[in-house]
Amino acid sequence: MNPTEIGNFISQLRKDKKMTQAELGDKLGVTNKTVSRWENGNYLPDISTMQLLCAEFDISINEFLKGERIPENELKKIADENIFFSLKRIEKLKKEKKISDMLGGAGTGLLVSTLYSPDSIKKSITFVVGVIMILVSWYLKSKMDNYFLRK
Repeated sequence: MNPTEIGNFISQLRKDKKMTQAELGDKLGVTNKTVSRWENGNYLPDISTMQLLCAEFDISINEFLKGERIPENELKKIADENIFFSLKRIEKLKKEKKISDMLGGAGTGLLVSTLYSPDSIKKSITFVVGVIMILVSWYLKSKMDNYFLRK
């Protein structure tokens, strides 16, 4: 699943129907800038919009995810590849979430432990490490949010 290839495919399908980005956006309930972002490969549509795009252009979700028309004899193979890719991506996101949660919890624990500790270099280092862990956790969470919420 390559966002650039998918974007080029959306662009080609739209042009084949002689539609502007604004016209496609109006049909899908998004702005022309959103359509432009898809076509440039910067973002992918959410799943409900993918369904609308597939219906609009009379393509399968597998063709959409592949970024090209798929001959009938290759459809099963491509469908299997798309499912495998999706499952691998879900596993990766689960791992990232676990790491993010662990870093956030451990960082918070370190910060709380410094509240009543006597002032020392050890307290300062523990405090800084806790803050860094929390910031990394926030970064990972924002990265996941951007993956799921981009439009």
